[in-house]
Amino acid sequence: MTDEMAYALASEGFREVFWGTRHSDIPWEWSNDGFGQMCYVRGDEEFEVFGIRAQALTYTFRNLTFYGVRSDFAGTKQNGAAEAALRVQYLPLAPVQERGEGQLSWQTAQSSVWLTPASEETDGTIFLWGRHRMYADDVDRPIYHALPPALNTWPGRYQPRTYVCYRASGPIRIDGKLDEKAWRDAQWSQLFEDHQAPYAPSPWKTTRFKMLYDDEFLYFGAQMQEENVWGRLSERDCVIYHDNDFEVFLDATADGVGYYEFEMNALNTVWDMFHETDYHRASALHTLYDVTGLRHAVDVQGTLNCHHDEDVGWTVEVRWPLTSLLERNDRVKLPIERGDMWRLNFSRVQYMHIYDRLVPAMVPKSPCEDWIWQSTGTGDLHNPEMWGKVLFSDRPAGTVVDGELERGFALLAEPARTGDGEADMILLPACTFTMGPDPTDAARSPAHEVPVEAMWMDRCPVTVAQYTVFLNAGGHDKHYSTWMRIPEHCGIRRLGPGQYECVAGREAYPVVYVTVEGAAAYAAHNGKQLPSEAQWERAARGEDGRIYAWGNQPIDPSYANYDFHYGGTTVVGSFPRGATPEGILDLTGNVKEITTSLFEPYPGGEPMIYLGMREPFIYETITRLPVMRGGAWTKQQACMAAAYRDAHGSLNLGFRCIRSA
Repeated sequence: MTDEMAYALASEGFREVFWGTRHSDIPWEWSNDGFGQMCYVRGDEEFEVFGIRAQALTYTFRNLTFYGVRSDFAGTKQNGAAEAALRVQYLPLAPVQERGEGQLSWQTAQSSVWLTPASEETDGTIFLWGRHRMYADDVDRPIYHALPPALNTWPGRYQPRTYVCYRASGPIRIDGKLDEKAWRDAQWSQLFEDHQAPYAPSPWKTTRFKMLYDDEFLYFGAQMQEENVWGRLSERDCVIYHDNDFEVFLDATADGVGYYEFEMNALNTVWDMFHETDYHRASALHTLYDVTGLRHAVDVQGTLNCHHDEDVGWTVEVRWPLTSLLERNDRVKLPIERGDMWRLNFSRVQYMHIYDRLVPAMVPKSPCEDWIWQSTGTGDLHNPEMWGKVLFSDRPAGTVVDGELERGFALLAEPARTGDGEADMILLPACTFTMGPDPTDAARSPAHEVPVEAMWMDRCPVTVAQYTVFLNAGGHDKHYSTWMRIPEHCGIRRLGPGQYECVAGREAYPVVYVTVEGAAAYAAHNGKQLPSEAQWERAARGEDGRIYAWGNQPIDPSYANYDFHYGGTTVVGSFPRGATPEGILDLTGNVKEITTSLFEPYPGGEPMIYLGMREPFIYETITRLPVMRGGAWTKQQACMAAAYRDAHGSLNLGFRCIRSA
């Protein structure tokens, strides 16, 4: 049998699709009502299953291989039929287990079954998942099952995770073991989550890290549960994430400019690199850069590269000289002082493997899972504004806890809802103004004069209510994303083709998760256009070249919604203090705004260096992205100037329109 065939070895599954089958090989029609890389919903669904009528069927994939299905059903009358059908279709190998409150579970040779009966108050649930050998983590309870889209919401305001880094309480030997007193005194981070958390199931293996520092070094330690530790790559600065690996993303200036990335596998092979900016802003990594004085080690609790025993996991240890951070980013503030805040993230790349042979064998064409400390909400780790916040204390670890720093960052009360004038447009006369430079990327965006014709501009970004009206006008279904249904981010529910409703209370919030095509279609439907980058900057900076939309006064949370101060978007027009002199609101913060311009150098600027142009062994399709402007509720303070250029957005991406005068 070939490796190409081995991934789908099973005698069971669901509706004649074996557990472990690749997503691309399943002959079903997938609906856009699913989302993420693990949760899918069929567009050609048949809800009659197991002798009952299901309300929802949700399919979960691990590394894009079919893992399990969840069926939700209502009515106590369906309990008996569901149990009887399941016992026939998935014949128990051993006595059925009673789990309390009427729950039943059992296993077959290839499947696990868990039935929670419906009650008068709650729906019933059937969980099925594969006991395929390549999953290598057989369990007796439902894990890693995606919620149906209608239930997959997490109300509440949002703050990135924080970690307080204390001074090392003693010497540390770099051997990968994390057994010195200094490490025992340090606190563990939260367990890693999926890169699209909280809208994705929790990882099926645990990962966590520790940090310490002293006058000379940063120390990183991490612990990874792994029943079969393996590694193949042994050449420094090769693409380590083609193995299972551990990664550190380090932004010491907390602005997404001049950050470092470090990756290592279980063989202690490393790849260290430097990023001028994130990938979306056309910045290829400096992959041959080596951190001066870096020390690192791995300890395997088990047997490396042997599948015929069961390991505990592996730990990594890194010592990073602080002065090396100044080699490529001279804005890093040293020495570290109490209260300093850096933005960091940590990742664990995990592939699916076949475990029925001595030497590890990766499932053919298997994509990786990314489990990270702080979810970026998009699956893209190179999104520094979404990383976690590390605060530094001057106290030694293991002594008195720094209570003030441990409390992290308090959310501010959401401004009073005015919703005033969101449908208005403001007239801006023709002018010639100075465009640029982007203060974070001046070499590629030099200042230059640009003439702009007179135009009308929306006073506020387009709202959830306004976009819902557009969707209900008919023929616009392709411009709806199921992510829009999340009420804490947007709040538009799809009721059927051409039928949408706005979640109560979300009407005056800015619409997000909009594509460029969707924004352009909305504008055209309303007799308007999207602004070019020059038109947008003219509105935000005026003829006088303001730093921010309101002027040159330093930014603070009374002017705009940025850097997670309010834990989400705010009602449009909630910051009158941040209005332009003409009365245009929310040009700074709240949501990024789509323009029609591509992210390219300004006249006379240095060329963009796209991924793959500096590193001959990385092959990526060069995609020129549209420019996004205005910052957002997630964006760092240093990136909020009106001349700042962005090229990425999702849960923080909206738009506004213009009309020619």
